[in-house]
Amino acid sequence: MKAKSIKGRSTEEIQQALQQSMVDGFNPTLAIVFLSIKQDRDAICKILNDAGIAIHGATTNGEFIDEELGRGSVAILLLDINTAYFVILFDEFHDKNYREVSKVMAAKALGSFVNPAFLVSSSNISTDAEEILHGFEDIIGKLHRTVCFH
Repeated sequence: MKAKSIKGRSTEEIQQALQQSMVDGFNPTLAIVFLSIKQDRDAICKILNDAGIAIHGATTNGEFIDEELGRGSVAILLLDINTAYFVILFDEFHDKNYREVSKVMAAKALGSFVNPAFLVSSSNISTDAEEILHGFEDIIGKLHRTVCFH
């Protein structure tokens, strides 16, 4: 697996950075995206989708890349990971049902992987991360837990 980081302060800068990252034959399949709400999220997603790159991401209050902290920008980690090695699941928490939603996600992950790991992003600071973990544990157990929250 190879990885490259790109950043920009506009949709055009991201488009150029993506093209530049691929001139050497790099073919990313997954983008981990952190972007300011000031950016055009739909346009950034279109750029990545048009390139055939799956997206995991969240809006942020500050974007970091290569030890730099940005404001109002986009930071993207591009990976050329085998698409059989990951799945992106998305759902919303209605009525603070964190545990129930994460249990469904864990069951779906077990349908694809024997020992799944999770990268979780939430857009609300009041999300109860502990309840999310309990939901994963209810289905997968405590032995193989790898979770990162953003």
